[in-house]
Amino acid sequence: MMYQSLENFSLRKINYVKTRTTILKTAANLLKQKEFSEITVDEICQKAQISRGTFFNYFSTKEHIFHYFIRIFTVKIALRMKQWKEDMAFEDKLKEVYQWFLEEKQYTEFTSSYINFLLTVGEEANEMKLIDAEFVYFFNGIKEEEYPYYNELTLGKLFEEMCEKAKARGEITLPGTKKELSALVIGVITGTYLSDHVVPEKEHLAIMNRIWKS
Repeated sequence: MMYQSLENFSLRKINYVKTRTTILKTAANLLKQKEFSEITVDEICQKAQISRGTFFNYFSTKEHIFHYFIRIFTVKIALRMKQWKEDMAFEDKLKEVYQWFLEEKQYTEFTSSYINFLLTVGEEANEMKLIDAEFVYFFNGIKEEEYPYYNELTLGKLFEEMCEKAKARGEITLPGTKKELSALVIGVITGTYLSDHVVPEKEHLAIMNRIWKS
């Protein structure tokens, strides 16, 4: 959704945003029909009505489309987390985060793609950054001086902060550094996703959440 007008930006930046988002939306639509691994760059170009040269001007590889999506998704999650009440319980936060992952229906393989992204690239190495016009296009209320912060932000860092607060409040008694606990949050989310798909009649997040009091 576009929250603010792009009229104040140069035509070059406006076209940059439109082309990147067109490629992203095209990939998302194709994902409704097939696996990401089955989609080709040529297919994306044909559907988006762009040349291969244009595609590679914006994304070095097909996988960079997902890296771009992760950048946008991470900022979206961060803004949602800012709306949490101070006294919100850790397990309720985790439940909301898990629901936000599930809401990304346009990326039917979001969780499996995210795991692959973590293993092959790593959040810290995500080179896909948003330009100022994209921040204006996608988000509402982010100040210009905050752009560098959000371009370096990762889900891991967000989870570290969430775990630190929970540990200080005694909601997590499991020993471990904030980085280790953050990795466990990712494990709980992905593990719950897998378990819910194998045995859909049972809710597994509550079972996974038992680890925090170990």
